[in-house]
Amino acid sequence: MRSLLLGKTALQVSRIALGTAAFGLPDYGIREPGEAGAPSESDAIRVIQAANERGINFFDTARGYGESEAILGKALKGRSNCVIATKVSVPRRVNNENATLSIRAVTESIETSLRCLQRETIDIVQIHNATSGDLREGGILEVLSLARKQGKLRFVGASVYGEDAALGAIRSGKIDVLQIAINLLDQRMMTTVLPEARKTDVGVIARSALLKGALTDRVKMLPAELRPLADAAERAREILGETWESLPRAALRFCLSVPGAHSVLVGLRKISELSGSLEAEENGPLSDAMMKEASLLKLSDENLLNPSHWPSVNQTPEKVEI
Repeated sequence: MRSLLLGKTALQVSRIALGTAAFGLPDYGIREPGEAGAPSESDAIRVIQAANERGINFFDTARGYGESEAILGKALKGRSNCVIATKVSVPRRVNNENATLSIRAVTESIETSLRCLQRETIDIVQIHNATSGDLREGGILEVLSLARKQGKLRFVGASVYGEDAALGAIRSGKIDVLQIAINLLDQRMMTTVLPEARKTDVGVIARSALLKGALTDRVKMLPAELRPLADAAERAREILGETWESLPRAALRFCLSVPGAHSVLVGLRKISELSGSLEAEENGPLSDAMMKEASLLKLSDENLLNPSHWPSVNQTPEKVEI
């Protein structure tokens, strides 16, 4: 497993990182009929440890991912070769009278993360779903700066949606690591955001490499309202000359080929799914010709590219047929 320095952090991270949302959120992703939600704690721990033993040293989690932090803490206890990134949500206050309560909530969130992860220091704490307003001077940035001085975290990150928030994070000068969506169908951050991040040596974590399952054969389980997304995935498979089985590996290789993306998050439920991700990394970047073909696949519709806008993907009876 190859690794890179994560921007100016000096953290050496594996090109593939393990995301843990599926370990704590039972409705995460697109599920087959009758498929269970989140894996059991013991199964999740086995996946995490197998990933680490096969070269993955970078793990991403969040307070908002159910029991994922605690599971990750148990799985990696005593393993010093790991880099852990978690997230803290911004309390949305109505007026300044609640500012003290907001500061307390963020501080308590960090303390809880430390306990769950069983760490004295967290490598990266990211602002979850950060907005441009969150990234202005003061507020949560001050709280994170103080926690950093106290040794509770090493670097500050932001997980964002949209170009404005991403550029705001970079230009704030306060963010060391940026987490953004990049995939075959969502290439919007590649034009402006990634070049800007490279200028200031901000570390970049690419998430949504498989668009929450839409770039796998699970796309067939999407509700009928997302037919245009399913059609786009089918077009990607045809243009790249892939089967449904091989498309996920090609999608990961695309993300690994994007200049400025240091590490690519993958979500795994089973150890059997690990090999495909490792194989994608081992096969190296896509050729220039394939990257040119991939550039033809990009979409711009936020309602298709942002899963938070999707209708329920696990409860709608009428599914797409492709």
